[in-house]
Amino acid sequence: MLALLFPLLIMTAVEVERVLAVVNGVPILTSDAELAEVAVLVPRQAGESDLEYRHAVVEALVDLELRWQDLTAAGITARAQADLDAAWRATLQRAGGEELLHRRLSGMGLGERELRELVRHAAVVQAYVASRFAPFVRPTPQEIETAWRQELAPQLEKAGKPVPVLADVRGEVEALLRERKLSAEIERWTADLAKRTEIIRYLPGAAEPVAPQTELSSTPTPTVRPE
Repeated sequence: MLALLFPLLIMTAVEVERVLAVVNGVPILTSDAELAEVAVLVPRQAGESDLEYRHAVVEALVDLELRWQDLTAAGITARAQADLDAAWRATLQRAGGEELLHRRLSGMGLGERELRELVRHAAVVQAYVASRFAPFVRPTPQEIETAWRQELAPQLEKAGKPVPVLADVRGEVEALLRERKLSAEIERWTADLAKRTEIIRYLPGAAEPVAPQTELSSTPTPTVRPE
């Protein structure tokens, strides 16, 4: 009887789900990438093709999983003070509202519970980054003056825009440099984790699995990819 049923099982078999990457044995699935895309957890860059965007989403999810596993191993995820309600409200806003998000999720056969869990992971990592790195990335007065004189003011001049005095925009310049320093710290943290982690990528459109380099290309979060 089993011999008769076996061919039928093969004929009616369906693909469960495609694995896009594996991080320390934890798979990142097509549905994970679709959830991130529907909720715009990874901002799409201008001119980015669908395939390029999917690659960026997968890389962002790999980075998020690396960080999540590190925080879990340290016992931080269980006690992190993340504002999950605010994170979910931000998700709804990026996705165009609750009604549109639910309609898109339903159309793709995806659920809100899985998306909320993904948002929770990102929010916990963001809370950790804010407490661990953010207090120590304040630029010095000299760094602010150098960035303004050598980079930012010349950019305004080249674009034909008025160039204010530094005193009028010091706060904005400091915020920009602080964000750059924070991103650099996140990149270093993630690259160090990647060196010590088994990562395999099965990138969309690739004929064969793509093995990672020793260092992960930078795709810092907090939401999963930088705005």
